[in-house]
Amino acid sequence: MPRIDVPVDQIPQAVPLRFEQAGTAIVVVRAGDRIAAFLDRCPHADWPLSEGEVIDGVLQCQGHGFEFDIASGRCINSPVHELKPLSVRRSDDRVQIEWDDS
Repeated sequence: MPRIDVPVDQIPQAVPLRFEQAGTAIVVVRAGDRIAAFLDRCPHADWPLSEGEVIDGVLQCQGHGFEFDIASGRCINSPVHELKPLSVRRSDDRVQIEWDDS
């Protein structure tokens, strides 16, 4: 199972951050104390979500403006398009993100 391990202070507030691991692009977002991670592609048109922005806990895709609640991955614009949250664990000053590669 691929894994990213990063210090919390390297994840900026309200700025999507892209990581690549084992051939997979991941976007990590931080809003307040919440840290979430998703595959770095919009389910609507495969646009990189890391090129978007985070406002009030919502990740907005730069491609067509689709908005996703970072707490759940739910698409605000269309219930058909949603993000599957990846496993995020916070331990002291570090964040571990894991996902199933299949």
